Amino acid sequence: MDPCPAYDSATIKAYWSDSLADLPTPQLLVFRARVEDNLALMRRYLEEIAPGSGFRHLRTHVKTHKSSWTARLQMEHGLTRFKATPNEVGMLLRAGARDIFIAYPLLRHQAHILAERIAEHPHVRFLAQVASPAHAAYLAQAAAHFGVAIDYLIDLDVGMHRTGTAPAAALSLLEEIRAVTGSQRLRLAGLHAYDGHNKGSTPEERRRVAEEAMALVFQAIDALRSRGHEVPLLVCGGTPGFLADLKIVLARGDSSLEVEISPGTWIYWDTNYDGRMPGLFRLAALILAQVMDRPGGDRLTLNLGYKRWGIDAGPVERFSEPGLEVLSTNEEHTVLHELPGRSGSRRLEIGDHLLIAPRHICSTVNLWEEFTIIGGGGAVELACCPVDGRNR
Repeated sequence: MDPCPAYDSATIKAYWSDSLADLPTPQLLVFRARVEDNLALMRRYLEEIAPGSGFRHLRTHVKTHKSSWTARLQMEHGLTRFKATPNEVGMLLRAGARDIFIAYPLLRHQAHILAERIAEHPHVRFLAQVASPAHAAYLAQAAAHFGVAIDYLIDLDVGMHRTGTAPAAALSLLEEIRAVTGSQRLRLAGLHAYDGHNKGSTPEERRRVAEEAMALVFQAIDALRSRGHEVPLLVCGGTPGFLADLKIVLARGDSSLEVEISPGTWIYWDTNYDGRMPGLFRLAALILAQVMDRPGGDRLTLNLGYKRWGIDAGPVERFSEPGLEVLSTNEEHTVLHELPGRSGSRRLEIGDHLLIAPRHICSTVNLWEEFTIIGGGGAVELACCPVDGRNR
């Protein structure tokens, strides 16, 4: 496979095919060949760390694509383990997934939904997340109600300070969980350590943060094992830190610990992460829009606003035409400025098309009810594919 390209306007323009001109706009496009490139790249990176392992160490997060089509494509390529929020579990079940970690602290209603699903799908492995005795109590009550057992991971806070318990408190938490619930229906399956704070712009920065986070994980593992508790599984690693995390944990040489990393953005990629890790994966999802007006001078307005691209990481910034920058954004409009001296560029007129690379693909996908799959040769493979795990 050739090295991933630098995503300038010429590279994005290369995604264009004449068949796109017949599509309604705005539209979210997913390019099958680029998704498959990303699958191949991920396998290569994993096997560079653990030769011959394939996707054994990958538990991919589905919050990026939220699509049964993409989940099935991942399974066709050998992925078997998934990470999801509660709202995406139904989509994964419809896609045929058989190993699902719900990486979200469940409250009472959600715990009952999980227990009911465990009863209905005995051949699916479900993992829950616990960070406090209260979470465990909800799960224990639900498990008793439906007559099932629930496997769970203790959620460790290794630096993000969003959810989880301090790693040094993992042992006391487990003992309190067992004292409070008194339930044999809850089974410790391992630990979860999401290092979403690892956002360094260089490999050295990411490695340093990963070493600090994994040292806390090792502290928790050692404390639990010192009291006779088995820790068979560790799920760790968001997109920026997953390669460093995997190298560090496998280098420990702990054959009794199954290690899984859980990035999600890699499957579609976006310009935010590509700015930090240029060329690591390929952009596989773009937005097709058109010029809807030219209000004067060097301004043009797209029929696309931040109701259709996630604004949380900032305005879109990479287009299939060079020399464009965002002047203003609204719910249904994006106003662009044509910069002076757009060398070799045509003047964009009303009705002209632009391909736009999202800055944050996860929040962007969630804004769409469906997407169009672009297949070989730029042909439309499927015009309307549902984003069936969105917005629930």
